[in-house]
Amino acid sequence: MSNSDKTKPLSPLASEPENARRKSTIAHKVVSKLKEMGLPEDFDKDLAVLSTTIGDLWDSQKQISALLESILESSNDWNKTGDNLVDLISSLDHMNWHIENSNLSINKLAEFAYIQSSDIKSKDTE
Repeated sequence: MSNSDKTKPLSPLASEPENARRKSTIAHKVVSKLKEMGLPEDFDKDLAVLSTTIGDLWDSQKQISALLESILESSNDWNKTGDNLVDLISSLDHMNWHIENSNLSINKLAEFAYIQSSDIKSKDTE
């Protein structure tokens, strides 16, 4: 994959393997960043939850955007509009599940980040 491919926006209608690859790349970059910053192995389970959540939420927001565009661009076809709204509910439910089930892990990671930040500030003032 060339550098220009990495920054090219992905079409909402991109192939499943292409979406899966992009989704995993984004999640992996976040995991790598936190590990490079020194996140201890004790947080690996929370990091796995964060990674899965990031990937799925990124993918879901793309699906929601495509559904909204489809609703706005479609003719006055009530059946297609109904299908799009049902798909929208499904995407929102999926996002909600990830949000509810990842809060504890993400809060643990955020708390660790703030502790690290205050430790660094304390050392700077000594």
